[in-house]
Amino acid sequence: MRSYDLAIIGSGPGGYVSGLYASRNELKVCVIEKDLVGGTCLNKGCIPTKSLINSASIFGRLKDAQNYGVDIDGYHVNFQRMMLRKDEVVTRLRAGIETLFKANKIDLIRQNASLKNHNTISLSGSEDIEAKYIVIAAGSKPAKLAGTIVSGEAGVMSSDEALSMKELPKSITIVGGGVIGCEFASLFNLLGVNVAIVEFMDRLIPGQSREASKKLEVIFKKRGIGIFLSSKVEGITGKDPIKISVSGGKLLESEKVLISVGRQSATEGLGLENAGVKVENGKIVVDEYLRANSDNTYAIGDCISGPLLAHKASYDGMLACDNILGKKRMRDYSNVPNCIWTDPEISSVGLTEEEARKRYPDLKIAKFPYLASGKAYLRGSVEGYIKLMGDPEGNIAGVEIMGEGACDLIGEATLARTAGVKIDEWSHVVHGHPTLSEIFHEATHIFAGTPIHGL
Repeated sequence: MRSYDLAIIGSGPGGYVSGLYASRNELKVCVIEKDLVGGTCLNKGCIPTKSLINSASIFGRLKDAQNYGVDIDGYHVNFQRMMLRKDEVVTRLRAGIETLFKANKIDLIRQNASLKNHNTISLSGSEDIEAKYIVIAAGSKPAKLAGTIVSGEAGVMSSDEALSMKELPKSITIVGGGVIGCEFASLFNLLGVNVAIVEFMDRLIPGQSREASKKLEVIFKKRGIGIFLSSKVEGITGKDPIKISVSGGKLLESEKVLISVGRQSATEGLGLENAGVKVENGKIVVDEYLRANSDNTYAIGDCISGPLLAHKASYDGMLACDNILGKKRMRDYSNVPNCIWTDPEISSVGLTEEEARKRYPDLKIAKFPYLASGKAYLRGSVEGYIKLMGDPEGNIAGVEIMGEGACDLIGEATLARTAGVKIDEWSHVVHGHPTLSEIFHEATHIFAGTPIHGL
């Protein structure tokens, strides 16, 4: 029977990062993966969707090229080539992970795994293995649309299946206006598809502030996306076109339907009960050190509580390994940034405005618009803002960005909040000119009462 210091079930951004981190800390490691290396993020989530969004954004810029003195004739969307490039990106990055495994002497076991007891793992195609420690990084899968009759399912897709489409549809109805649904809506709209979103809640992207939700709704409507809020899908029938019955007597028709109502932890079939690992509401129960039982089993990423984000899973993986190595670290998700690749992008760290107002009745807010940024204006990307929220002592309660490059810009805000930088101190940071990051300079000065270009 093979023996390891650490066995990791799952090779997504939690599993493979924890494997590399543990190996570089001189543990003997194996990673067990039943599907493709890289997990959901690399193969069916973050990377393929952002590859397509990047391609769509290039097409969007071409449509506006005349406004910038560039005349282009005869351009069009080659959807098959776009999908092929997406596959090339994914394949290249997957090969990169496997190369890192080999370089760090990590055994990659391509089989199904289930726990036999607290330190033995049964494999589907070979003998059991033993491990001093086990990390469960099983990830998540698309949630199904509960309580809705779906018949004649041709053309009804999950987000996973949407990434394998052969042809660009003329129209699509997206059920779910959360992060994934809005990213796909933005993507398809840029490519000229007729898009409608049906959302059960009273706003899009409920995890963000109401201001961001409303602004995105207005932008989407201006671009021709149909928005149906506080609406429930009651039935999906037929094909060519598919008919979608929506509460209130509305009937929508489209060529495709994308079910995007969130994700759920993939914990089935892992034999968790054999190792004393508890599951509540579909998620593995862990303590503040990410231990899933009192012995040696840890769980990370999408299969435990907390935001379903790739970078959160990587954070979990390294934290669990530090605890295995005896470096006691407690999990803290208060500075994990959110990134949404709609057009415009949305990002945030810390509290939303609504959460911050509840916690701090005398909350102070400073905001600077993209419209007043030289870089944003010359780029023609004037929709958006940076919003800073501070407590009475000037500590950063939260930051929200809407606009071009928001998902890259949030890194500076995350660093500032994690390091405990006060907002008036932040105002002393010098930013390059002309850059979008200068908007932080303007917003921090407004907060400090020393506005430069702000009114």
